[in-house]
Amino acid sequence: MIQKMEDRQLLSADLPYGATPIDTGEFLLGTVTVTPVFFESDGSIDPQTQNWTAGEIDATLVKIRESVDWWSDLLATQTAVHTLDFVIDDTYAIDPVETGYEPIDRSSTTFQRYVGDWLTDLGYGDAPSIERAVSLFNDSQRQLHGTDWAFTIFVVDSSDDGDGFFPSGYSGAFAYPGGLFIVIPSERPASTYSHEMGHIFWARDEYPGAGSWEDRRGYYNAQNLNAADNPTPGFVQEDSIMRGGVVTTRAYDNLVSPESTLAMIGWRDSDGDGIFDLADVPLVLDALGSFDIDSGIYTLKGSAAVDTLINENSEGNQSDITLARISKIQYKLDDGAWQDALAPDATNVDFDLQIPIPSAFDQIQWRAIDTSTGIASETLVGDSLTPVFSGTGGGFAYLDENASGGRNVNEMLISGTQFTVRRADGSDLFHQSLQAGDFPDGPISPPQGMSISSVGSNVDGRVAAMQSTTIPAAGRVLNSYDTIFGQWTDTWSAKRKLDVAVAESTGHVEIDFTALDTGGYGVESGSYARAEVFDAQGNRIDRVTSQLVAAGQSDILVLNDSQGRIARVVIYGHAETEILISSVRFGQPSITSIDDGGAFSVDGLPDGQYSVQLVSPNLIYQFAAQPIPFEIAGGTVAPIAIAAAHVDSPRYNSALPGDVNGDGSVTVRDALVVINDLGRLGNRVLGTSELTGFDVDVSNDGRVSAIDALRVINLLEQGAGSEGEQISGTFAQSPQTSEASPISNSTQAPFTTQAAFAPKTLTSAAVDGVFADEMPQIEVDRNKSSNREKPEMLNSAGQRTSGQSHWDSRSDTSLGADVQLIDGNGAIAGQEHPIRGFLRKNGEIATNFAANALSDKLF
Repeated sequence: MIQKMEDRQLLSADLPYGATPIDTGEFLLGTVTVTPVFFESDGSIDPQTQNWTAGEIDATLVKIRESVDWWSDLLATQTAVHTLDFVIDDTYAIDPVETGYEPIDRSSTTFQRYVGDWLTDLGYGDAPSIERAVSLFNDSQRQLHGTDWAFTIFVVDSSDDGDGFFPSGYSGAFAYPGGLFIVIPSERPASTYSHEMGHIFWARDEYPGAGSWEDRRGYYNAQNLNAADNPTPGFVQEDSIMRGGVVTTRAYDNLVSPESTLAMIGWRDSDGDGIFDLADVPLVLDALGSFDIDSGIYTLKGSAAVDTLINENSEGNQSDITLARISKIQYKLDDGAWQDALAPDATNVDFDLQIPIPSAFDQIQWRAIDTSTGIASETLVGDSLTPVFSGTGGGFAYLDENASGGRNVNEMLISGTQFTVRRADGSDLFHQSLQAGDFPDGPISPPQGMSISSVGSNVDGRVAAMQSTTIPAAGRVLNSYDTIFGQWTDTWSAKRKLDVAVAESTGHVEIDFTALDTGGYGVESGSYARAEVFDAQGNRIDRVTSQLVAAGQSDILVLNDSQGRIARVVIYGHAETEILISSVRFGQPSITSIDDGGAFSVDGLPDGQYSVQLVSPNLIYQFAAQPIPFEIAGGTVAPIAIAAAHVDSPRYNSALPGDVNGDGSVTVRDALVVINDLGRLGNRVLGTSELTGFDVDVSNDGRVSAIDALRVINLLEQGAGSEGEQISGTFAQSPQTSEASPISNSTQAPFTTQAAFAPKTLTSAAVDGVFADEMPQIEVDRNKSSNREKPEMLNSAGQRTSGQSHWDSRSDTSLGADVQLIDGNGAIAGQEHPIRGFLRKNGEIATNFAANALSDKLF
């Protein structure tokens, strides 16, 4: 007995990005597990007329291998970028599955019985349909073999049958599309196996009486233009693997099929660059970086992620899927080669990179890249003086030592600067929220400038706020009114969606949701939240889907648009799952950033007039009049360079450095004042609340530390040659004088005697303050401070993330089968009819099948 892998597979991270457990064959690229299942009659129900021999098994497996490799060979004629590889698991072929039926002597519809028995033995007997049971088996197979997709081939022995066809039903082979399964007599040629595999990845039939030229399917919802009934004047039907009879064989032998056929399986290259459209989506690099001239370290902090093309398939799950990876984060200096800074091999990665650059450079470029396809992100460009910004752009603060108004090579960025971006008049940026907890029970009247509605099946448009009845612990959530049951319901699905629009666009939306255990069979353990994003003109600009969130857990779906175009979102549960929604938040009052190496980003703001307010990390850096105005136009802004002047610390005695207590002399008492200050308040950066008091900042660096006490002691030691005298007068010391350099002064006064300060005692805390490691509360400049850690590159990577609803539960209906109808003489046998069914608890197939919603789209 093989145990079903359902619970484990749902939490696996091995699926293609964006795929769910029931997406097992959305486009024909990457790697595919093929599982042939051979059936051997045992005579217990039907007379045994067929018997697999070892030679027949080997010959059929060779034919299957040739049929799948045909697609790999065809792909090589279309592109040199993509690959297609197959793993054939012959476990159930080498040792055929026994059944009491003799499949080839029965109607083709009997497959439901012997396939149903096999699935029941595997643990899928409670599935609502054979299609769903095979889908979950396929998912377990792809995870077992580490592939992107998987499908199953049910092969019945026809080696000793008179014509090699089923006597009724589908006389030849047929397939259930979307990564499901094929049913085929063993003696069909390899071209038929290849034909049916085309159906598995959404291709339609093209022979007369089957698929129509008006039909659409596949990732691009491509039209079936090579169908026999295409009425376009001058149309000439091309040879294709999806045609019938001798033409299918001819296409197989000549390794050809038309563009329209290949588009349905995902092979379409609109711009002719060799990369198919569904993979030709730039990676996302969201980062900010700058170069520290003194240390020679370039710091880049941010994230990278893959992105997906929206899946327009008219059938299936419509999951937005990509096989792309963030292979590397790279940089290039001037005209040099690209160099690797990080190799995460992930779909999402957060990073904080510190790269030593030992030689001078004029330009630096950064990118994320998928090395298998060459797909890369936007290239971020900067230099040694100007930081790099992704998206809209940003600005930086620097110390303008020479007051030139522009940053020079020796002028540092001011790390730790706090930047706050608001509107040009200083008012808050656009922000508006819809939170269920803010409203009383009953229908919601949204705030001014916002509209809300429920859309979909059996709703009347109203939205209410109420305590959740599905998961009471979720608190107050948004509800729609179910017109069938005449009651409010708190779950949102693909049939019932929440539509929220605002009057002003933004680049940031957050949706608070709770996952449920109300999905279809195989996805019950959690939910996928999905949001479609529109601009003010109603154009869909994106579609975002969360990763699987465990049932009962809350999460936030974050939507970002670098151009700030989001004006409307439509929210619901994806892939047969449902969610609770507690709030939707548009925008934010301000953009505040700190400690990004002295730079800030304005990504996500729409075009307009803005201002930035700066808070210096240290009182010795003084910015000009604020706020600083800037404008975003065309979705971009030139780098905003903000200069700061270097001024004396307010707790620095510029007339006599070292005279801490202001008595006109530098004595041991001054050192004691600093030491006791440290004992009470510790090492720190002086804040705005400490503008007055003793001049304890002897080093004039805006901080109080052990260095200040040592400065006083050094000054005292300089006067040791004149015993009994003290230092007095004015020092001509520059604030930038190195603490390692002795300070000299031609005018010296006698030192005070030891007895003069004997009564002053040092507390143990004060002594510890002098000798403790210097750890200020705020790092002024991590590249200049004495406690700066040795730079290193960080390789941390982060993966970018049983209650029932009260409405009518959905049961899975069987999918339509794609078939190749052939009579005993090899001719087209006419119109097909759907096979429908589901498994009972005991694995038998019910005879009262449910209506097939896709019956009008069968071939």
